[in-house]
Amino acid sequence: TLAFYGKQLIGYETVMDGNLLQLSRMGEGQIIDKSYLFSDGIQVQVDGVMLDGNGMVFFYTIEDKTKSGNIDDVYVRVSPDIPFMNVGSSGAGEIIEEEHMQKWVFTTDEAPPFFIRTVVLELTHEKNDGIWEQGEIKFKLDRNKAVGETIRVSIGNKVELAGRTMTIEDMSMSSISTVVKGEIQDLISLGMDRLNEQYMMPHNMEMSLYADGIEIDRKGAGMSTDMKGTRFDVRFDAVPKDTRDLRLDLNSVSVHEKLGVEMEIWEGKTLEIRGNEIFINSIEKRNGKAYITITTQEGTRIPGVKLQADGDYYDLLETSESTYEKKDEDILNTRTLEFEGTGEDLRLQINDIRYTKTYNLNLYEESIE
Repeated sequence: TLAFYGKQLIGYETVMDGNLLQLSRMGEGQIIDKSYLFSDGIQVQVDGVMLDGNGMVFFYTIEDKTKSGNIDDVYVRVSPDIPFMNVGSSGAGEIIEEEHMQKWVFTTDEAPPFFIRTVVLELTHEKNDGIWEQGEIKFKLDRNKAVGETIRVSIGNKVELAGRTMTIEDMSMSSISTVVKGEIQDLISLGMDRLNEQYMMPHNMEMSLYADGIEIDRKGAGMSTDMKGTRFDVRFDAVPKDTRDLRLDLNSVSVHEKLGVEMEIWEGKTLEIRGNEIFINSIEKRNGKAYITITTQEGTRIPGVKLQADGDYYDLLETSESTYEKKDEDILNTRTLEFEGTGEDLRLQINDIRYTKTYNLNLYEESIE
């Protein structure tokens, strides 16, 4: 089939989201129509690209020109090589076996700097003999064909997270996507953590974006650490045109934190760490081992926990199967920790904790009368 008809990309309908499909039907974007052929007959063809202030969307096809292999097994890594640009990306693909073809759409996490005029896509292909082959596709970027304007609104909300301050900075709205960006830790806070041999990293951030009361689909999220600190972005589909009411909420953040604290325990005691309660239900001593039953909220974990008994440290041998109970709005998780030793004076050494902090906080709201 043709890759494009007039200005409209075709053949990608099943791997485009509804918004990209609408933009394609409107003839938005830049037709590229460039390909690279590997020595074993595998061809990569870049059909088109869409560009706006939030990123680039590439449309490309991988095809077995020999029609002799299994297209399911063909692997080609396609990666933009663009200076001064974070090339993190997400995508979706479809295998069309009868045509020995794969169709792919992938989106970068940010747009190339304004001075970039040439885009290079690096291609890495593993052939059937296990040998890797390199290639590239290069094309001129036509910024006159960018997809509409990008509107940025300042948010500037600061929220507490694991004893640090997280800042939700701004939201960028374009024809392709909506991106919320912010800072988890600045360079000074990150440096203090490393100096104190501490560590904190969110591994999931839940936000909700509503346009006229209808929730916008979330596309993904990313986090990165560099010389400026630790930053995040959360991506949604584009906000519909003519939206009159817009609201952004922070629902929850899941965190992995390195601590290294020791806390004395006894039956009935509640340990509190970063607002998370660990209730000691019972302590049993059998055959030289300690069995400590604890209850926490569903998302709270303490991997790598050790038992200090009369000054000696004992590793965790096993954790029993969890049982769950709903209490008010919370789901409680009860399980038993088995340690390889016991004693009279007992303490838990908690080196790591993983938990989910619930916010249900409105970050931004605007209504156009």
